[in-house]
Amino acid sequence: MLSVTADNASSNDTLVTELVDLVPHFAGETSRTRCFLHIVNLVAKSLLREFDAPKKKGREG
Repeated sequence: MLSVTADNASSNDTLVTELVDLVPHFAGETSRTRCFLHIVNLVAKSLLREFDAPKKKGREG
């Protein structure tokens, strides 16, 4: 196994740690690639959140 590509979930960190013990020649964290499209998606959501209308608090009347 050359590399693992996954999103940023912490369970994938656990997966990589376990694979070090289970798969010969697996280099661990240096062989993990974080999904580029997932990172782009997170950045886009963060940027778009800046343009959201503020939420109203309570009832106005």
